[in-house]
Amino acid sequence: MWCTPPVLESSLRMPPGVGPGRPIEAYWDGHRVAGEEWGEGPPIYLVHGWGGQRAHLAVFVKPLVEAGYRVVAFDLPSHNESDPGALAPGRTTSIECAAAIAAMIETHGPAHAVVAHSLGANATAFAAAQGAPVGRLVLLAPMGEFPLYLDLFAARHGFGRRIRAGLQRRLERRIGMPLHETNMTRIGQRANYPPLLLIHDPDDPDSPYAASERLATAWPGARLVTTRGLGRLAHYRILRHRPAILAGVEFIGVQAAES
Repeated sequence: MWCTPPVLESSLRMPPGVGPGRPIEAYWDGHRVAGEEWGEGPPIYLVHGWGGQRAHLAVFVKPLVEAGYRVVAFDLPSHNESDPGALAPGRTTSIECAAAIAAMIETHGPAHAVVAHSLGANATAFAAAQGAPVGRLVLLAPMGEFPLYLDLFAARHGFGRRIRAGLQRRLERRIGMPLHETNMTRIGQRANYPPLLLIHDPDDPDSPYAASERLATAWPGARLVTTRGLGRLAHYRILRHRPAILAGVEFIGVQAAES
């Protein structure tokens, strides 16, 4: 259950003004990652969250192409058009997602910036910690502290402490590291703290806002933009929230102006 992404908005289409991009792909350990790209210039990568697909962040395509960038969006393993990884079809882990992100960046060029949502944010930071070149990070409602999500998962499914502890042990064996090593504060240190913009809403029921507050404090130079009033669907509404989009594009544009 933990490694099985839900199917979210499977009929989602690109937003108005964003036509089909040029098909692209990358491979990691023989597994295909499917995507598309728009525009020309330094690449900006868009990384969706758990259960999502590349169209989820497509509102960033038009403004970033107009700003002179090549925008690359793709599907994570076992999501939409991409292959599954080493697990059964329909399952994956954040570690596999990080490998897919690194493969896409290696194939299509060092990232001027990455815009990522939810689990995609954690996986992007992990890819950076493993050596994937990223210039700037714009993270929307990131999954900052995985043990917190294990607590939420256990509460939602009625697991007791014994089952929760056993699940954590199995997960740690599967990913080959203690779960706390996947926390963003620890990952950022290994990634040498690239410039970071966090965008989060306190109403988000799926990704605790407090974790982003702690991350903003621990990550040198990080900025936290707080959205308001997005309600119980804040985790997904933030992807269409105009102030959040403008903040992300502005943060990326500063580096373009300086270069």
